[in-house]
Order: sequence, then structure tokens, then C-alpha cells
Amino acid sequence: MEWQHRLQARWAALGAREQRSLTLAAAVLGLALVWSVLLAPALRTLKSVDAQNAALGKDLERMQALQTRAKALQAQPALAPKEALQTLQAAATALGKTAVLQVVGEQATLTLKQISAPALAQWLTPQAGVGLSPFEAHLQREGSKTEPLWSGTLVFRLPAGTNATP
Repeated sequence: MEWQHRLQARWAALGAREQRSLTLAAAVLGLALVWSVLLAPALRTLKSVDAQNAALGKDLERMQALQTRAKALQAQPALAPKEALQTLQAAATALGKTAVLQVVGEQATLTLKQISAPALAQWLTPQAGVGLSPFEAHLQREGSKTEPLWSGTLVFRLPAGTNATP
């Protein structure tokens, strides 16, 4: 309380011009504080809304395209067990020496040796289109940094009733 009395006495001792100057300085400081704490962050947020909205719109379009693709894949009829095995064997043969397919029961393991990423992606796309997607993958990167090669295994689950004779 004593400090308030001292402050009031000091204020009263100031001239009218000094009181106006101090009042104006306090008002400017108050406005600067209000601007930096309340208004500036809100304006920054408003400026970034359009960019965020555009990014969210792109994300939504991508997710809707994925949903459409997933529904189309689900709507496709499942391959017959024998057809699934023949399709996978033909696709593995198309890869040539870079791939070896082993079938045990209802599981097929494709061993890959130094295959390029584009070739692997090009090979996997039609398999997924007919319902043969690997459920397990163990791939290691080999080769140069500019064009890496991949080696490892892809494991496929075949439909029940698949004959394991290649």
C-alpha cells in the first residue's frame, strides 16, 4: 500500500505535460501489448487458413480416390484357387532370373534378387488388381544410391484349396 501512496505523490508532483506524455506512452505500450498478444496471432491464423484449406482439400480428394479404389478392389470377384496360383506363377516367370517362386500349401514365397523399384512396382500393381497382394515383405536395398536394387522375399496368401504343385 505504501508504494501506491508514493506513486500517487510522484504523479501529483509531475507537471501536466509530463502526465500527458506518460499517459500517452502507457497507451502506446498497452496497444503494442494488445497487438502482439491478441491481434497478430489471430491475423496470422486467418492468413494461413486458405493454404490449410487447400491442403486439406487435396488430402480429402486423395483419401476419396483411395476409398474408391479400395471399394473397386473389394467388389472384384475372388480368384479361384487354381487361377490365383497360375496367375502368380506366370507373373513370377515374367520377372525372369530375378525371381523364384516357392509354394507351400496356401502360401507362396517370391524370392527376389536385385530388382529395380520401378520394375517391382510395375510387377506388383497387376497382382494387387486381381487380389494377390503380399501380406509380408522383407526387402533390403542394394546397389548404388542413384538406382537402388531390392532383394528379399514377398509372401502371398493364396485362396483356400490351392494346389501346391507348381
